[in-house]
Amino acid sequence: MNDMKSKTSLKESSAKAASVAERIGDLTADLPHGAEERYESRKVDEIRLIVVHHSATPSGTPRAFARFHVEMRGWPGIGYHFVVGKKGELWRTNALTTVSYHARGHNRESVGVCLVGDFTETAPPAVQLAALEGLLRWLVAKLPGRPIVFHRDVVPTTTCPGARMPAWVKRIKA
Repeated sequence: MNDMKSKTSLKESSAKAASVAERIGDLTADLPHGAEERYESRKVDEIRLIVVHHSATPSGTPRAFARFHVEMRGWPGIGYHFVVGKKGELWRTNALTTVSYHARGHNRESVGVCLVGDFTETAPPAVQLAALEGLLRWLVAKLPGRPIVFHRDVVPTTTCPGARMPAWVKRIKA
C-alpha cells in the first residue's frame, strides 16, 4: 500500500512540476542587456543556493527591472533568474547557468528569485505566494539539496525580501 502511495505521490509531483514549467514565460532573449559586457556562465552543479528577493517597489516588470539594472547599475542584464508577478505570473529572466548579480558575494553559487512588491510592511498576495511555492518546488526538484534562503541571510546589510515574507518559504521541498 505504501509503495502505491509513493508511486502516486511521485506522479502527482511530476505533474505539478510539469505544470509549473509550462507556466514560466521565457524572457531570457527579450530583456535589455548591456552593450558590451555579458554575465559569466557556470555549470548547474556549481549552484548551492536559491535566494529569494523582493523588488522593494510597489509594482514592476522584468523589463523594468532589467532596464534599471543595465542603465542605472551598469550590470550586463537583469540580476534575477526568475521573477514572480503579483498576480502569480512566472518569468524566467536568466538561464540557471548564468552568473547574474543579485546577492553580492554569492552570485556564482546561487539562483535569484524576485517577487514583485515591497514586503517590508505588507505580505505578498496569496496568488503570488502560491506561484512562488510552485516555482520553488520546481527549482528544488531540478536542484536537489540546495537550500532556499532569503537575500538577508547571505547579505546581512539588507532586509530583503522584507519582514512580511513568510518564513515557511525557506522550508519548501520538492
